[in-house]
Amino acid sequence: MMKKLLFAIAYLFICFNSSYARNFYFSASGNDKANGKSPKTAWKSLNKLKNFKLQPGDTLFFKRGDIFTGTLDIQQSGTRNHPIVITAFGKGVNPLFLGSITVKDWKSIGNNKYEASLNQKVFDIYEKNYRFTPARYPNSGFLKVEKGFGKDSLSSLSLQEPEDYWNGATLRIRTIDWVYETRSVKKFKNTLIEQGKQDRYPIDRSFLDRTINGSIPVYNFRKGYGFFLEGLPNMVDSTYEWSWSNNKILLQMPKEKQPKAIRAVVYDYGLFIADNVKYVKIKDINFQQYEKAGIRGGRHLSHIQILNNQFQNIHQNGIELDSASSHCSIEGNYIKDILGRGISALEPYKLEISDNTIRRIGLVRGHGFTGVNGATGILIHNNERKKSTDSTYANHNLVRYNRIDSCGYNGIRVDGNNNILEYNVIDYCSLTLNDGANIYCYGSDPRATHHSIFRNNIVRYSVGDSEATPNNPNLAFGIYLDNNTNHVLVENNTVIKTGAAGMVNNDASFKNSFIGNNVFNCQEGLGYAEWAKLGKIYDCVNTNNVIASNNASQKALSIKNYIGPTLKIGTLDNNTYINTKSTTPIYFETKQVPENSKLHLTFEHWRNLYRQDENSTVIDASTLWAKNTLSEILVNDSKQDKTFNFPKDQYFLINGEKVDEPIVLKPFTSVILLKKQ
Repeated sequence: MMKKLLFAIAYLFICFNSSYARNFYFSASGNDKANGKSPKTAWKSLNKLKNFKLQPGDTLFFKRGDIFTGTLDIQQSGTRNHPIVITAFGKGVNPLFLGSITVKDWKSIGNNKYEASLNQKVFDIYEKNYRFTPARYPNSGFLKVEKGFGKDSLSSLSLQEPEDYWNGATLRIRTIDWVYETRSVKKFKNTLIEQGKQDRYPIDRSFLDRTINGSIPVYNFRKGYGFFLEGLPNMVDSTYEWSWSNNKILLQMPKEKQPKAIRAVVYDYGLFIADNVKYVKIKDINFQQYEKAGIRGGRHLSHIQILNNQFQNIHQNGIELDSASSHCSIEGNYIKDILGRGISALEPYKLEISDNTIRRIGLVRGHGFTGVNGATGILIHNNERKKSTDSTYANHNLVRYNRIDSCGYNGIRVDGNNNILEYNVIDYCSLTLNDGANIYCYGSDPRATHHSIFRNNIVRYSVGDSEATPNNPNLAFGIYLDNNTNHVLVENNTVIKTGAAGMVNNDASFKNSFIGNNVFNCQEGLGYAEWAKLGKIYDCVNTNNVIASNNASQKALSIKNYIGPTLKIGTLDNNTYINTKSTTPIYFETKQVPENSKLHLTFEHWRNLYRQDENSTVIDASTLWAKNTLSEILVNDSKQDKTFNFPKDQYFLINGEKVDEPIVLKPFTSVILLKKQ
């Protein structure tokens, strides 16, 4: 009887709450003193929701074509059947949430410089969608570190100013090939900069101990790396530079142009979701010009849906989910011109990221982040330096059907276990940093990143960037399994034109599989490198891959061991290696006594030496039927079948047969052919 009574009470409670689900409307022409319950009695500002308690089933409607400045703070949860919804109404473009305010009352102070008062901290300055340059020295390029003193200070002979001249400036420095860091100038004297803390960017939690809670950088200051200084009013000496100090904005305009429609970014977030919130849907909202994120979710969120929104001109993250979210989805969003990361999620469970378009991420060197994991399109990562083992590493996440174009570092990084990354198109990565990839994963130890699947992705054009380094070579990969990654399947992907290996298995990564991939015109097709932990690469499977190159210097396979006499990576078989400009498609390097052996091997020499690739095939400069041909790749990067037609007697399959009939490629597949020249 008691159970029935409790059930009845619970049922009545649910009915009562659902019957009181409410709609609230917002319009730029509204009035915060109205009741907000209809478009005609709409509220005007986001401030109306401060201290307002939302209920399950509530919907907040924002009028299309209108602008709403500030932050929407969500503290309450919906339920499975009655989520809280934030969306649009009316006709026209989606409503715009804006993190900047108009700056007025400019005063000319001569030399095309203007000043205005603003007692809110300013993060960025925009004129429409054009971002002004924070005042910097030098105005372009980098100064060089002459000598680094650990993580404490650096010396540069380019700095000859009086003592304390640069005190208080922001220091933006490349400390290693894959990292820019932001510090402050604590003290300047005699070419020497003593670094101090910065408070703009969070430190990746995996590196907090290394930085003593942010008091020092992640990496040492190194000779030959580059830096610039930023933010002081005395640096404002070029068109479209600006500074903010002592509640005054100073900017320099072009000749005969006055500051109009200038906006200052002063808000951190467009929409903030508090810890432990559940069942919230955000749809059809445009977020622009925020400092930290368009949407930021706290810890332990669940069932949050972020659908069909736009994010543009945001400094740190388009979308950010803090640790341990579960069953959330980020789908159909358009994200562009973000200085830090497009989408970032720390240790999520069953997060789906799908059908998003992400463009131009992390393309301003030194801005948007400090330390590791910046300039990345999609980031799923872990706090890997935990004091105790737990099961909260990122796991069972799905990343699919995203299109990513132009990232400073990684296109997609997915750490953790049992994740699936499929049907993504990732173009042009590692544009402002080195040693990154279009698809990347890493583990601090073997427990962190394992048993994931990367399949049917289209990966093109990984470039690498060596500016502000000691003339280091550009180094960028297509698919990169970094240290301690294990039991990862890389299958049926297409990789085109990378500055380093198209696919690479780095030191201490083991039991990974590269199966059925097409790799075209990469400096190295498939690479293995052991340089720190002897014997920790083993039992990897490499079968049914087609690796084609058109340059004599390119290698189909590269195996390097810098610390031992041999490297037994596992199994290689049923692969096809194509390079009609070379007879040595294999590079093999191993440590010998007294020096390394660096061997450029023919296919037969390779098989005799390594006892692998017994059933593999080579098409090289000595292959008679392939004389006067070059390899070519056809790609279908769409969701529909695609048909390719061919002129007669021009194309050959890799088995030597002529292509006389059309070829139909399934979605997210490719084929490598040979074409007569």
